[in-house]
Amino acid sequence: AVARRTGLGWAGHEPDTELANALQAAREAAQDTARGEEAIALLEAFVQKYPADVTVPEALMQLAVLRQQQGDMVAAVADYRRILESFPTSEVADGAQFMIAFVCEEHLHDLDAARSAYQAVIDNYPDSELVSQAQQLLAHVGQDPDTWVPGFQEGSTEDPQ
Repeated sequence: AVARRTGLGWAGHEPDTELANALQAAREAAQDTARGEEAIALLEAFVQKYPADVTVPEALMQLAVLRQQQGDMVAAVADYRRILESFPTSEVADGAQFMIAFVCEEHLHDLDAARSAYQAVIDNYPDSELVSQAQQLLAHVGQDPDTWVPGFQEGSTEDPQ
């Protein structure tokens, strides 16, 4: 299928082409925040047009990241939740669940929601690489990392001699 450029992106009939263009816009938006709104519009249009496509979870993850970059944490969490509701077994579901916990704790200061979301990573995605991080963070929700991660910064700047 031949795609043509429109005001909001590419007009074509292939979900892969539309997603590729939306993801490219998202990558460009990461470098140029003025492009964020365009990327959000492209990703939203893609998700609306192809709600059951296997690539929608990836599109929703990018949409959530863009919303976080723009400071819209409530909308970011809503996008992550859309992944869990519609695609609970997708490859990005564990990451979406983890990001809900992180955003709830760090940006929305909803510690109960953060605890619940970290526990959901542990319970629902036991084979995820994120489980150990979720366990550690769950144990310290609401605490200043400097109080429970001793030597963290010293260890990262260690002289490799």
